[in-house]
Amino acid sequence: MFRIKYFFFIFLLIILSIKSYSIELVRDVELEEFTKELLLPLTRTSNLRDGRIELYFIKSNQVNAFVTSGQNIFINTELIIQSETYDEYLGVLAHELAHINGSHISRTKEQISTLTEKSIPIYLLGILGMLEGNMDAGLAALMVGSASVQDGYLYYSRTQEAAADQAAITLLCKSSQPPGGLESFLKKLDRSTIKNAEEYKYKTTHPLISDRFNWIKNSYKKYPNCKSKLNTSLQERFELIKAKLLAYTHNENEVFAIYDNEVSQNSTYAYAVTYYFNGNHSKSIELIKSLIAKNSKNPYYHELLGEIYFSKGRFNLAIQEQKKAMKLAAHENDLYLMMLGSYLLADPNVNNILESIDVLNRSLFLNRYNSYAWYLLAKAYASSDNLSLAYYASAERYYLRRDMTLALSFAKKAIKNIDKDTVEWYRTNDLLQLIVGIEEKDNKNRSKDTEQ
Repeated sequence: MFRIKYFFFIFLLIILSIKSYSIELVRDVELEEFTKELLLPLTRTSNLRDGRIELYFIKSNQVNAFVTSGQNIFINTELIIQSETYDEYLGVLAHELAHINGSHISRTKEQISTLTEKSIPIYLLGILGMLEGNMDAGLAALMVGSASVQDGYLYYSRTQEAAADQAAITLLCKSSQPPGGLESFLKKLDRSTIKNAEEYKYKTTHPLISDRFNWIKNSYKKYPNCKSKLNTSLQERFELIKAKLLAYTHNENEVFAIYDNEVSQNSTYAYAVTYYFNGNHSKSIELIKSLIAKNSKNPYYHELLGEIYFSKGRFNLAIQEQKKAMKLAAHENDLYLMMLGSYLLADPNVNNILESIDVLNRSLFLNRYNSYAWYLLAKAYASSDNLSLAYYASAERYYLRRDMTLALSFAKKAIKNIDKDTVEWYRTNDLLQLIVGIEEKDNKNRSKDTEQ
């Protein structure tokens, strides 16, 4: 499904090729863990159970965030980079969480269904697909351009935005979080290029900033004691994340211009990343080691050092650093386990292969939807001469990639020799039934299309 220049760095890139467009989903343990920590007080205050929010980060130079059905929040990397303080980022998260709390996605689906066919422009079909969980088509439609429909839908959307802004302030205040971030972030949104603001007001799904300020200020009146301050430790961590994201998404000249030869933990982190991507591995190692010397308990420094060693073919050192990162991390993470599995397979011996099978299975227990982890597991099983389980892992991989022909082929090979009554045996049987069911449904749909 995806191909990456540097297999694991800090980011796992999943390239979703959609027609002539591609979207890069960024996976980064440091960013994910930090964002989950920010969301935790908000989800505890809301009517959602903790851990039910799925986070997706899109590599993009556009400032944007949105939600979809299934309680998914999508955040563009540039939004984080442009946030001066973590409470600005937190304010946006609270706003998006408020959309989920208010069931705005399902209500939007209902509202759209009442519109006549002529009132829906073609690019709205992507939004409809996304609302139904068709993520590829929906993401493409949203990223191609701003969708707009008739005034009825726009008014409905502006009403939702007003409700989400006000509910965001409620969430922040009730959870004792700094409330001013959403307002200060909105001030960064520049609409000076709009020639006619009144005309624009009726051609966008988001209201004018001035309207949103009024809604937010009215919400403040309900919580006169809502005056929580920034957490210094969170801000320091946020600055490091921004430094990493900046170096990953912007070129070397921009990174050095922004930090202007600044000597700090943040700038050193950014320089280490940008040197790595530009092939100066020796300088990158020097910088990251200087950071470890000052803070040896930061798992993300060891993670980056391990990735650099891996890219240089120094697999034993990569394994050592990745294990240090995992030991220091607050939680076991599927991406870290997958990275370790890959490093172990790069230096194959009996012990490494067996260990890779263990860590990759643990990774997939935490997140079974990572097709690359299934690929690595298939490779590990094949290296240990267990072809039946290698076929099974390949079937899972191709099923996730929606390649039903290959998925069915590998599942049929696997079921012949997998030990009966094992977890893999039951799952392979499930896959066979699922794939056959999908093919029958597709055949019926094609028959209907032909008849029409």
